[in-house]
Amino acid sequence: MATRKKTYAVIGIVLCLILALSLGGFAAKGGEGVKVKVRVAGQILLSIVDGSEISFNVDPLSNPEATAETTLSVMTNAKKYTIIGTFGRFLIGNYDLVKNERFFIRSVAPGSGGAIDDWTLPKGDVTILKNEDGLTMGENTVVQYKLSVDFSVPPGDAQLDISFTAVAAL
Repeated sequence: MATRKKTYAVIGIVLCLILALSLGGFAAKGGEGVKVKVRVAGQILLSIVDGSEISFNVDPLSNPEATAETTLSVMTNAKKYTIIGTFGRFLIGNYDLVKNERFFIRSVAPGSGGAIDDWTLPKGDVTILKNEDGLTMGENTVVQYKLSVDFSVPPGDAQLDISFTAVAAL
């Protein structure tokens, strides 16, 4: 009789395990679920790392040419981006340093983007960097400036304002 009780007890335990496992399987197949949706906002941040103020001291005899540069940093989750520079007027009195081909720019791309490879006259809006690879925590683009003078340039002071804008490229 004791052996029979042990057998029934073992059978009872096995049946309880089978029942528990089958109910657990049933619970895993049914029930409520959660649907998760996300929307990541697009961001692009442009900052000047170095060269936010440039001073040229040139003269036609002993120092007819000077160069300088600005380093721009871009952080973005856009796939590609473009940097545009907006150049104001650069005048000594009525003498325009850009129109008279005295002031030039070029740029250096941090990756596969299209930079300005040759010295270029910056008139109005200029694409400094085009279709650069984005998804970056911060990469630097260098904008270089060159001012060349001779005796046809009048003496005096000039000031130029440049605004840089980074936009997602489509």
